[in-house]
Amino acid sequence: MVGRIMNKKIAQCLLIVGVLASPLLAQSAPEDESESVAKTVKPHPPRIPDGPFVPKKGMIARDKDQFWAGSPEEGRFVQILTLILVPREQLDAKLQEWPPYPKLTDPQKARLVERLDEVREQSRREALEVAKDFKLAVTPEKEDAFVRTYWTEKVAVEQSITKELSPMRKKLEDEARKRIETQYKSDTKK
Repeated sequence: MVGRIMNKKIAQCLLIVGVLASPLLAQSAPEDESESVAKTVKPHPPRIPDGPFVPKKGMIARDKDQFWAGSPEEGRFVQILTLILVPREQLDAKLQEWPPYPKLTDPQKARLVERLDEVREQSRREALEVAKDFKLAVTPEKEDAFVRTYWTEKVAVEQSITKELSPMRKKLEDEARKRIETQYKSDTKK
């Protein structure tokens, strides 16, 4: 009984001390510290499709007479590689020929060029890393030529695979279409 009363008194004392001490703990920091804690916000560039596999609006689309829905830009990887292989001084002329380019706003066009420069540098590092890993004799004078040759060959491989597999893809898509049509054929005799 005495232990219970002592526990209640101790709990009451701790509660009173906590209530009285809380205003002291809740004091604000000096002004100098609060200013340095403030987060700086940097402006973001406009969003544009800046990568070969970035999902975007209209990605799942099909023409009226087309059975299969999907991306109309299946060769986007090849398109991006082709653009980064163009010398920097010829890039503007090449971009004018690229179908999606005229649809972009001026800030988006600037961001696209900036992003292509980033991808160009990344692809250069990747190609030179391959040269290093496979112990190829690429001197500093031949680096640019090696990078161009490496990615030109990669584009050729991708285009060759697409060309060779295109008939097979068409055949498989036609077979799948027939199976779907057979399974979900509408009864027109009703």
